Amino acid sequence: MTRCNYRLIGKISFACIITVFFFFITAAVSGSVYLKNGTEITEDNAYITILQDQNTTSENFSITFFYNTHCGACHTAMSYLDDYQELNPGVVISYYDLFNSTENRELFEGIKKEYNRQYASVPIIFMGNAVLEGAGAIRTNFEPLVSGYAGKNSPGFSSPTPQAVISPVSSGHEGISIPLIVGAGLLDGINPCAFAVLVILLIYLMSLGSRKQMILAGIVYSSAVFFFYFLSGVGLFTIIQTTGLVKAFSFLAAVFAIIAGILMIKDAFYPGKGPSLAIPEARKGTISRYIEKSSIPSAFILGILVGMFELPCTGGIYLAILSMISLRMDIGSGLGYLLIYNLAFIIPLLVIIGLVAWGLPPERVNEFRVEQRRVIRIIIGCVMFFFAAIILLELF
Repeated sequence: MTRCNYRLIGKISFACIITVFFFFITAAVSGSVYLKNGTEITEDNAYITILQDQNTTSENFSITFFYNTHCGACHTAMSYLDDYQELNPGVVISYYDLFNSTENRELFEGIKKEYNRQYASVPIIFMGNAVLEGAGAIRTNFEPLVSGYAGKNSPGFSSPTPQAVISPVSSGHEGISIPLIVGAGLLDGINPCAFAVLVILLIYLMSLGSRKQMILAGIVYSSAVFFFYFLSGVGLFTIIQTTGLVKAFSFLAAVFAIIAGILMIKDAFYPGKGPSLAIPEARKGTISRYIEKSSIPSAFILGILVGMFELPCTGGIYLAILSMISLRMDIGSGLGYLLIYNLAFIIPLLVIIGLVAWGLPPERVNEFRVEQRRVIRIIIGCVMFFFAAIILLELF
């Protein structure tokens, strides 16, 4: 298979991931309707099918609405529900905000499991035998469903407590080990990409005879890599939390980790053959230009560029860690773990700078990198498989 074919496969894979992501985003705006057993109802008047279903009874039930403060579709649905309640004050709706609330997220996971909607996203309503997912589904089906249930003489509209069994979802910091986070960050920090660029930068600066500038440039470079990765993680973590797509993202992260692990181990035994986890050749010229500028500002820009270009190398472990944190924590608790991970990520880079500052030639560091490259890739690949297995076991 030619390099062009591999590039085409890569583009198609990326397009598929983006398509899946936007499918979930679009679903939040338009919506879907499901029975409690997980069956999707595709008819235009879905509420009729629900009311005619044999499992739709007049037993007590509650109307439970999950949303996210920073979700546009959620505000659309909330506006509709507020208007409805003004006209129908006897109908009680329980509101649960998923933003920065571990308790509400645990409740959400439990009810999703009961309703066979493990991958549901907000805004969403659980009521009786029905699930209304998305602002469009809520606006179209909520009022006729309430009227239909009322026609069955159901007294359940006044109950504010959802009748759901909360599944044993991990809460707080349970299941996330600080040593695991630190170990993953350290291992990711010795990946072939950032490691190699730093060594080349140090070798070039050493050739200019300026040890002080070399050390300072190395620290600035490492700091730029840290800020890029930390801020990227915070941004992605926030998007995951605010859209309510934690499980969808986690599944994609697990798939990406498996693919990255396979490619990493392939690179260990067959380097240069087929698709590879490396900085793209087209970007290496840009990196070389900033290395040759040999200035402190260029070192910072270089760190940002490397952070962007090396994502194929480091993305597997980082996305897996983000997924594990997202599954267990809200934003307030998760930021501390992201900070720890990214600090651990740059420790290997700082160690290299320290060794060179104490007199170790950068060329020796580069020789070690080349000699141990296969072992490092095998270890990183196996760790990616490990994290993917943890995520998939938790999801399924």
